[in-house]
Amino acid sequence: MDHSMMDHSGHAGHPMPDMPPMDDMCSMNMIFTWDWKNTCVVFNWWHIKTYYGFIFTLFAIVLLGMGYEFVRAWFSCWEKAYFARLATPTNQTSQSLRNFRLSRGVLYGFQVWYSFMLMLVFMTYNGWLMIAVAVGAGIGNYLWGTTTESGSVRAMSCH
Repeated sequence: MDHSMMDHSGHAGHPMPDMPPMDDMCSMNMIFTWDWKNTCVVFNWWHIKTYYGFIFTLFAIVLLGMGYEFVRAWFSCWEKAYFARLATPTNQTSQSLRNFRLSRGVLYGFQVWYSFMLMLVFMTYNGWLMIAVAVGAGIGNYLWGTTTESGSVRAMSCH
């Protein structure tokens, strides 16, 4: 079968209405990069197009990293307080234990979801965004980290 007549190079000068402009598309990197232009962070609507958008994104990701550490610290405090309440004989009912386990499961699921979302930010393979996640986690750990847990126990991971 002769395919020599199937040259599609003639489309170069013609607009294609179904296709967005190439300079407006999200870049998908599979290798480490420092290029921030046209990076989409987790969602299509979080598309970095300008320098100010890039700076805003870095700030937002630092806050998200800090927020994750806050959630971890809050969850730990909540769990300890609940265990203390369950330790009294009057509060040791099967219903209160079921409520605690349900609440703990929901909160743990939220914590895992949050960590996976940060992992997806890391998976942009953008060095600037990776640094922002780590800086946020470090600041959050400084602000809300406890002195009773070692760093190896509190290591930030996706799960």
